[in-house]
Amino acid sequence: MPLFPFPSKKYKKSVEWVKQHSYKIDSLANAEEHDFDFLENRLRDKRIVWLGENGHGIAEHNLLKCKLIHFLYHKMGFKVIAFESGLCECYSANYLKETISLEEFMDTSIFSLWKTEETLPLFKLIKNTDLNLIGFDFQPSSKRNVFVDFLNKLDMDFPLEFKKNFENVDEALMKWYTCFGSAKSNRKKVPKPVVKEFVLDQRKLAECISSLHKTLKGLEKDFDRKGMHVYFQVIQKVLENEQVLLYNLAKGHRSYGKVRDQMMANNLEWICKEVYPNEKMIVWAHNGHIYKNLKTMLYKPMGSLVSPDIVRQSYYIGLFMYEGKAAFNNGIIYDIKKPPKKSLEDYMNHSNAPVSFLDFSDVLQTESNKWIFRKTIFLESGTMENVMIPADQLDGIFFCEKSVTASLSQKLSAV
Repeated sequence: MPLFPFPSKKYKKSVEWVKQHSYKIDSLANAEEHDFDFLENRLRDKRIVWLGENGHGIAEHNLLKCKLIHFLYHKMGFKVIAFESGLCECYSANYLKETISLEEFMDTSIFSLWKTEETLPLFKLIKNTDLNLIGFDFQPSSKRNVFVDFLNKLDMDFPLEFKKNFENVDEALMKWYTCFGSAKSNRKKVPKPVVKEFVLDQRKLAECISSLHKTLKGLEKDFDRKGMHVYFQVIQKVLENEQVLLYNLAKGHRSYGKVRDQMMANNLEWICKEVYPNEKMIVWAHNGHIYKNLKTMLYKPMGSLVSPDIVRQSYYIGLFMYEGKAAFNNGIIYDIKKPPKKSLEDYMNHSNAPVSFLDFSDVLQTESNKWIFRKTIFLESGTMENVMIPADQLDGIFFCEKSVTASLSQKLSAV
């Protein structure tokens, strides 16, 4: 017979508190915009809403975020969605969205892990409205880069060599990004002859990028004269991103990750201030990138690297799940581990709804909700135990009882 056969009174009170303070969605599949009305007062004065996900390849997270974005666009005037995907790819595809198919739009913009049946309605919304897509990652997210197609659409007399060199740099960076990325994901070393080839190519590409910078600078007055300075800034930022990527591709996983989060933070800050200074924005990324007050010896995410001004304008929402399946970036499906008692997932699983939301942006600490204000266990990607103080890192949580793997779009599954 167990020593403590019944839950403690404190635990029961915490569970009851979650039940009383959670907003519930009875059916995610049938949820409509008005089902998210409880967020209006929370987000009314916020310019940026961060939407995380505790693992990629989760159908419920994709569907939930897409439905939430419909609400934010139609009811709250959010006009920009910034994806954890390539700045170059997303901006170019968005500029061309009226002239390309829905499948091409998705194919040439975001990372393949989000090219799913659940996200198709979102991209249909972006394609057919004034909701704009942009990326904040410096990594290439599409095998087919349409940046030169974007350049061809601009009313600017670019030298033919300029566009050709841009195309060559894009192709080479994708080649080396795939090469080093594959080795890191498989925990293998890149063969020495391949590294030697990369070093030689790296010098040539660096010279080419420098030449592109110089040519672009010479066209700056023409951009200004035609009222196209934002396009000039975008091209300049793309070149800066490619330069940083080139110099960091061969770094180890940990060092590369630090550079990536810093670049994503820099890019997002620039997007907010220079590209869309007057628009309300949605950020789509992994939970691990959006935590707003996290600093360890090894890691500081983009959400903690943006300026205090951006943080003040933001509302951070993490997404978590209790049981089911998810998928790694490489598509391998895995089972979600059972969360331990008194973990974040355990407390949230008592909301008595398939999907629930808990806000703690202005909640006062009591005996019943202490877990929000102290180190609490959660399962990173549904598998690895970690700890955080929820109130320090997020403003609210969306929680799904069950999860299944996202369904790759049949039209895009071969991409």
